[in-house]
Amino acid sequence: MVYYFYSRTSTVLQNSARQIETFKSHEGFNPNNLFVERIQGNIPFMERPEAVKMFDTITNQSERCTVVVDSIDRLGRNLIDILRTIDLFTKNKINLKSIKEGFTTLLDNGDVNPMAQLVISCMGSIAEMNRNQIKTRAMEGIKVAQALGKFQGRKVGAVQSDEKLLQRHQSIAKKLQKGLSIRDISEITGASSATVCKVKKVMVNRKMLEV
Repeated sequence: MVYYFYSRTSTVLQNSARQIETFKSHEGFNPNNLFVERIQGNIPFMERPEAVKMFDTITNQSERCTVVVDSIDRLGRNLIDILRTIDLFTKNKINLKSIKEGFTTLLDNGDVNPMAQLVISCMGSIAEMNRNQIKTRAMEGIKVAQALGKFQGRKVGAVQSDEKLLQRHQSIAKKLQKGLSIRDISEITGASSATVCKVKKVMVNRKMLEV
């Protein structure tokens, strides 16, 4: 088993020393496998430079690997993105260990840890509840705005321009240029396959991407 250690602090003013000291007492610690990120927690995990570097390193080898974090919130502040990252790790047979929460996502034999699945399932339920609450508040806000004549919605037949599509999905465009598959990009970014295909079509038409 090869261990990788991921540390994140929100700003350069915050010190990652405490997290690193915790890692040093963990079995299999190797400073060459330590990835230290200084970035805001609301940035999706797979859009962080050190996180991407670590993921590429792990997926380019055949040995079983465990990513160790001090706590689950080092992956991010967005619960949905955390769940997406855990799912991506699991699909690539990468074990995740959170020291503070005290669980690993995979068992020693490589099977999914049922206890971790229970925790993740609870997290997913909370995320779904939060999404529904946000949607409900948004719809209520739209109804109020409509009643006041301040919200007209998108005009019938309106189509998102190519420029706006590329601007809105810069992360997808970059990953397409790196040669990632539509399926992988969809899993990493959380965007639908249809959205990734739209971006790819625009890029091909504009000679920004070869097919």
